[in-house]
Amino acid sequence: MEKILLVMCGAAPTKNALNFACYLSNMTRSKLTGFFFENENYAAEPELKIVSGMPYAESIPNSHLREHAGKLDKTAYHMRDFELICENKGISASIKYLEDNILENIIEESRFADLIIADAAVSYISKTQEAPSPLLQDLLATAQCPVIIAPSSFTPVNEVVFCYDGSPSAVFAMKQLTYLLPELGEAKATVFQMSDEEMPAAKRKRMMTWLSHHFESSDIITIKGNSDQVLFEYLLKKQHALVVMGAYGRSMVSRLFRHSHADLLIKTLAYPLFITHY
Repeated sequence: MEKILLVMCGAAPTKNALNFACYLSNMTRSKLTGFFFENENYAAEPELKIVSGMPYAESIPNSHLREHAGKLDKTAYHMRDFELICENKGISASIKYLEDNILENIIEESRFADLIIADAAVSYISKTQEAPSPLLQDLLATAQCPVIIAPSSFTPVNEVVFCYDGSPSAVFAMKQLTYLLPELGEAKATVFQMSDEEMPAAKRKRMMTWLSHHFESSDIITIKGNSDQVLFEYLLKKQHALVVMGAYGRSMVSRLFRHSHADLLIKTLAYPLFITHY
């Protein structure tokens, strides 16, 4: 892996996302690019309105200008902090500040990147309580490289949990993770599936053989049932793990994000969540 993109909200970035990005960058000796932006999108020009048939440009109140200037100062501080932390950790890093077309710019960069790390808090609008946020949902749906949602608290990874539902996207995600992060081969690998029947012996043997080529220890766990609650409760107990899922909007990952408690899971994410397209 050569290039990692870190997507952070400039107004209130979290240190956990940065620490996790530095952890992966240092592990893989990859270059780290930090994307910073403000919560709100500010129009480049005054908005043209019509009153009594006459056009006029609505001015921006001085209080709004002062507020925006204050946020720019805070963002500049966070950008300098990002550079200093990366320099102290010996990580090759660069910064990009996005004023507009935020999603489009990130997607364009993702085309030639290996991985996106996204702070779970990133959003277009500061007042949103939705999780995952609109920007994060768009990234998961349209990114042209795998995305990792950074954990709410950073700890080194000692287990990789593959959420397996038998789909091609689940297998593809497993392969992508091992190709991008072979350094995690020392961690334990767990393949988790929800099913009323155990995996057929021949299929289990093939999967265990594949796992043994990439990880020092591995296991396959089957939990009876096929409900959202089973998936949610199993993942909620995980710590010091990296959870791998297939394409966003499909199957297990789709069900996880539809769960009534998914906002709590994302906001207090105890582990990084790796999602990629098939």
